[in-house]
Amino acid sequence: MRKLLLTTTALMTAATLSTAALADVTITGGMEFTYESHDPGTTTTGASNDDFSSDQNIVLKFENKTDSGLTIGMVQNIESDGDDGVSDASSDENYMYIKGGFGTIELGNNDGAGDQLTRTASDLVGPDALSDNGGGMNGAGNLADDNADLILDINDANNITYILPAMGGLTVGASFYDAGQGAAENGDITVVAAKYAFTSGAVKGSLHYGSSNTGGASAGDSSLNSTSMGIDITSGAFRAVIAKGEADVTSAIKTNVTDYGVQYNLGNGITLAAVGTQIDENTGGETSDITTMSVKYNIASGLTAFATYHDYDYAPGTSGGTADDGSKTLFTIVSKF
Repeated sequence: MRKLLLTTTALMTAATLSTAALADVTITGGMEFTYESHDPGTTTTGASNDDFSSDQNIVLKFENKTDSGLTIGMVQNIESDGDDGVSDASSDENYMYIKGGFGTIELGNNDGAGDQLTRTASDLVGPDALSDNGGGMNGAGNLADDNADLILDINDANNITYILPAMGGLTVGASFYDAGQGAAENGDITVVAAKYAFTSGAVKGSLHYGSSNTGGASAGDSSLNSTSMGIDITSGAFRAVIAKGEADVTSAIKTNVTDYGVQYNLGNGITLAAVGTQIDENTGGETSDITTMSVKYNIASGLTAFATYHDYDYAPGTSGGTADDGSKTLFTIVSKF
């Protein structure tokens, strides 16, 4: 991490500013490089079933404290995401925030309160092992996601998020996303989420809940709802997460996701994790069962290696998809600066 403190004199010299200011500029970065080997239950002639992928982020954060006690900041997250190759980098998140005794207000392209406050057991395994490089194990039918956090959430989109100040162990937040002005752009999203943290002896834990409503895209279309609840417990070297999420795919079809997992810190930089994920939809019998094993090893400060193995069994039911009983193995190196 590099921090640059721009004092009043420096700012006046660089930008001819006449007002006093103190800006704290933080630049951080990180990269994930992954090798994936896929052993599918279906055969594609000539397919190698392995590949490389990478994801690089550079985050610039500007923060200023006012005389009245407010903290004002701006974040720009630049990301390059590549499978075979990357031709450019784009803005993944860009938003401003205002913090004070009233809580935190975030304005711009960022994740909503549901992403910040709900939980999924897949957080215990390698970085984005299910939804990112390990994706595709829930078919292409009516199974909306493979994680039990808030499925229909606001993800890196222009929104207003308000996080109330913590009240004891309780944190509550709300987000609103406006889909646009057009006749077919009425799919506004409203999210409410909460987290309650507690301690009981040597046990630390948190309860999580989130709910969202997505309006119909056009007048007369049905709205879609999503909920998530979970519990996260830590005791010494052990951590366990159980979560359940559901989401409307249409007014008649719903996806249900239940995931549960444990993590154990062996010491010497090694952490083991195991996660089970069950996904189903309520009408046509489409299901996916995923068992995940993961090893994390801290090679050095800022450098971590992950090995993740998925065994999955996808049944299409009446969706028209193709049954797939296979496995995926991922090796990921993560660097942070």
